[in-house]
Amino acid sequence: MHAPSRIRAAGLGLALAATGTAQALATLAVFALPVLVTQAAAAYGLPTSAIGHQVGLVYLLAALSSLGAARVLGALGPLRATQAALVAAAAGLAALAAGALWLAVPASALLGAAYGLTNPAAAQLLGRLAPAGRRNLVFAVKQMGVPLGVALGGLILPPLAQTLGWQGAMLAAALLLALFALLLQPLRAGWDAAREAASGPAARFRLRESPGLSALALTGAGFALVQIALAAHMVAMLVAEFGWSPVAAGALVGLCQTVGALARLLWALLADRWGSGARVLALIGLLSALALLLLPLLPGAEGWAVALLFAAIGATTAGWNGVLIAESVRLAPPGRAGAASGAVLSLTFAGAVLGPPVLALASGALGGYTAAFALSALVCLGGAWAAWRLR
Repeated sequence: MHAPSRIRAAGLGLALAATGTAQALATLAVFALPVLVTQAAAAYGLPTSAIGHQVGLVYLLAALSSLGAARVLGALGPLRATQAALVAAAAGLAALAAGALWLAVPASALLGAAYGLTNPAAAQLLGRLAPAGRRNLVFAVKQMGVPLGVALGGLILPPLAQTLGWQGAMLAAALLLALFALLLQPLRAGWDAAREAASGPAARFRLRESPGLSALALTGAGFALVQIALAAHMVAMLVAEFGWSPVAAGALVGLCQTVGALARLLWALLADRWGSGARVLALIGLLSALALLLLPLLPGAEGWAVALLFAAIGATTAGWNGVLIAESVRLAPPGRAGAASGAVLSLTFAGAVLGPPVLALASGALGGYTAAFALSALVCLGGAWAAWRLR
């Protein structure tokens, strides 16, 4: 049986389950330290606010890793690359569990490099298997692994830390990642049979190689800047400017994340129905801008009105990921889905790195978070314009 037949024989459902679970576990690894920061900060001798620098370092290395994904995928194949990412993330968690500041930087870099490899690997595999008429839905389901990973971290790591200590919880998460990497091994022969070129010019993918990929990458960077900035500052904004308690603010963050996860599926279904992911991305950008512009009007409003607006913000600013990755696969040259997705995501992750500090500076200059996020509507409009050009 030739390679493409073996790949199809493995089954889209199984591939989606494998890549979605890997995405969830890699995301859990990235957010393990932020979830446990109140217990871990003392061991590192740092204030809890220093976690922002660690998250920024993780995303910076994720951007660089995505950029170099073509060479890794060519050498290993998508399944082996996913296994390598999971093992690297497990090693990063184990190093963080040491509680040594000198190990935190290389451990965080390892986590970022692993995280940046998971999406291009999944794109290469699912790009071969997903039918064109359901491509957006397939990638949206896979991207559900991101909020699922954050939720898993929040649900299982704090209780584990109560019984095992925060370091024991980190090591337990590392063991989970390593075990899943091992479970993937029987699938490798079929899924890694056909690989993208490993070296030479083919390994150095440039966005300009396919019309539209540069515009798509700019859209992703703008949307990611706003999404990650909101994730970083939403609780502080609700407490400082809306008068909410930290517990209530955290609950609303959870609601927004849930809405954003479900919205990924709805946006994907719309993109498949329209036959145009670009149009859906443009619509998401426009609606995101509108919701953000309403923020300065809401301090002092009823709780239900605030929750409704933030649910709309979650549905738009966190709902674009699956459609963007599917569009990068559609625009990729034949046989280069993983490389194209990695190139697009490298710029997208760069936006994620910039988001929290840029919005922090803007809030200081403008006198509040709501004004800063209203100004960020311009970024969403820029992303919508770039996506509209893709038509």
